[in-house]
Amino acid sequence: MKKVSVLVLIVIAAFGIITLGAGVINYAMLSGVTTLNIWSMLGPNATAWNFYPGLVKYGSLYGQSDKTYQVVPNLADGFWTPLKKVTENGKTLYVTTVKLLKGVKWSDGTPFTADDVVFSYEVPFKLSLPGNWKATLDPSIFDKIVKVNDYTVKIYIKKPSGKFVYGILMSTIVQKKYWEPIYEKALKAKDPAKYMMSYGPVLNEPSIGAFTLPKWQKGAFLATNAVSDYTFKGQQEIEYANGAIRYVIPSLNKDDTYYGKAEGKIDNTFVTGPYVDSIIYKIYQNQSAAVSALLKGTIGFILNPNGMQKGFVAQLKTNSNIKIVSNPSLGFRYIAFNMRRYPMSDRAFRVAIAYLVDRNLLCNKILQGVAIPLSTVVPPGNKFWYDSKVKPYGAGMTTAERYGAAIKVLKDAGYTWLVEPKIKNGHLVQRGMGLIAPNGKMIKQITMMAPSAGYDPMRATAALWIEKWANDIGIPIVADLTSFNNIVNAVWSENFNFDIYMLGWGITIYPDYIRDFFYSKNAGPGGFNTPGYDNPAFDKIADEFIDQTDMNKAREYAFKAEEILNKDVPYVVLFTTPMLEAYRTDKISFAYTKALDGIQSGYSGYGETSLVKAVQYSK
Repeated sequence: MKKVSVLVLIVIAAFGIITLGAGVINYAMLSGVTTLNIWSMLGPNATAWNFYPGLVKYGSLYGQSDKTYQVVPNLADGFWTPLKKVTENGKTLYVTTVKLLKGVKWSDGTPFTADDVVFSYEVPFKLSLPGNWKATLDPSIFDKIVKVNDYTVKIYIKKPSGKFVYGILMSTIVQKKYWEPIYEKALKAKDPAKYMMSYGPVLNEPSIGAFTLPKWQKGAFLATNAVSDYTFKGQQEIEYANGAIRYVIPSLNKDDTYYGKAEGKIDNTFVTGPYVDSIIYKIYQNQSAAVSALLKGTIGFILNPNGMQKGFVAQLKTNSNIKIVSNPSLGFRYIAFNMRRYPMSDRAFRVAIAYLVDRNLLCNKILQGVAIPLSTVVPPGNKFWYDSKVKPYGAGMTTAERYGAAIKVLKDAGYTWLVEPKIKNGHLVQRGMGLIAPNGKMIKQITMMAPSAGYDPMRATAALWIEKWANDIGIPIVADLTSFNNIVNAVWSENFNFDIYMLGWGITIYPDYIRDFFYSKNAGPGGFNTPGYDNPAFDKIADEFIDQTDMNKAREYAFKAEEILNKDVPYVVLFTTPMLEAYRTDKISFAYTKALDGIQSGYSGYGETSLVKAVQYSK
């Protein structure tokens, strides 16, 4: 349940009055839904297409604020208590107490209580449900949950971890009253987990969100209905420039502020809906058909986890009622150095390459704006976790200045050339040839594997320019444009058989991937630490980061880790790709359109369902 909404607006237009109010809006999807069963949806059938309409009904103890992605209470009343170390039956555990909001109701009028919370945690854990359930209620961390009273629970974990916050405390909550009879039947079945995940079609399941989902015509459409007495309707989320977030819930007489004082400049204010009577999710066979429907006005917005294909943008721009929105994807493209091999093992060599890579030139001129420059493993859009103090090598330099900085780094480390590169009057006047290592040995050809133009023209182009920049100062890098599978096989199946490679990662708001990608114990076969980065100081900070359950303290360690990685350069982060989306301004109005990973993402409520408004024209 996202804490979002919009303000009521009435705008006078040349053709009459545009009113933002109740009504029916239509979203397009490019694939059908396979299940509305939450146990399956967060298990083996975890697809964006199932999530878009299917997750509108559920809540969690904690979630994330809309624009800053900070951890905030949802169904919990305030934050959890500090973890307390206890011993039970000779086993060391850590326990926290979570208070629940009083007065919250499901769409059928049933009060939300601790029974719903305990049931929602115990079912997937006891049945060992796969997929997101196992990741969220990680058995290496989660131990049990206990009801204290109707509005208090205790959660026991095996060890402190950030995954306690970004997993366990954010686990999905269902209504016990609806699911308990089904669960009891499942326990008598031969395969209880399979029984729970195959139950369906799960229409008219009570919702604790802004909508119920009563209609599903397979392959054609799904339709939600707004919950008229939604508990959180009218809730204000006020985000301050100082980082504070205030939540005012009129129906519960609540007014709470987190992360500082509610004072100073206000960046965003959202008031929760729902503001439409229904959202209809129409299924189209391909993006071309959905774009045609958008042009005709049949739909107001296209949901697609991959965004809009750039080829459709020019066509859509011909319609003045269609707005194109571009946001950075939650991920990055990068090159990784195999630090098990020389000279990639030499920090000076890696720093020299980092100096050479001009992301702004690459993205804005060479790739003509189809990529967004990115230099850190945590993108700026992830505001809470992004360290603005981290400055990449070469920031603000011209090409010649980058060449000069890279040459100096190599010379200071003892490298020489048969023909030394020379810079004069801001220009490279002599290309380097024959790079010689400090030990006097000639540096042989270094192969940089990158996806071919047929698979990803942006990365293929980037690889060729990195090759050029390196060759200009005598570094013998050769771009090997090959298939995606060849790169993956060389890196993982062939136990890190590469010099340098270029690929990309999809990432999460909580940056635990920092530890996964660079922790020394993950450098073995099959591990995510593909560079073979081994820095005890980094490992220590990464451990401290992952063990924190206080996210402010975790951020301090994350910043330290980001600064070490920026200095040591196991990766050179290159860019991210834009998430292109299109919607009709004469059909719908969103509260905000600038959002990490786009309007369609889960971080924006899968299309801002609790805040989107219908636009109605009247003369």
